Amino acid sequence: MSKITVNEYAKKYQITRQTVYNQVKKGSLESIEENGVLFVIDEDKEVSKSSKDKCQKFVKKLLKRIDKLEKQLNKERESKDSLILAYVDEMKALYLPKPNTKKAKKKKK
Repeated sequence: MSKITVNEYAKKYQITRQTVYNQVKKGSLESIEENGVLFVIDEDKEVSKSSKDKCQKFVKKLLKRIDKLEKQLNKERESKDSLILAYVDEMKALYLPKPNTKKAKKKKK
């Protein structure tokens, strides 16, 4: 934990100075004023290597799971599309136009 200026904090976390002031005002950032200069208390928490490794493994598992689910979804979509096409073909077969009866009547005359 250290104290740094608003400018330093903004650069470090790639945010604007105004955002830093707003967070200080809201109370989401701890600050201290010395000799008219506002300092932000930077609680730069180091993440251990083992925690990073665990996070990376977890992310890899999630990505694999997403990939598997996307493949499953695509298969189900294809299956659904095939069923719809089959039903449409069946419906067309049921509603074929009737033969032209006028020609049949003309032949009888």
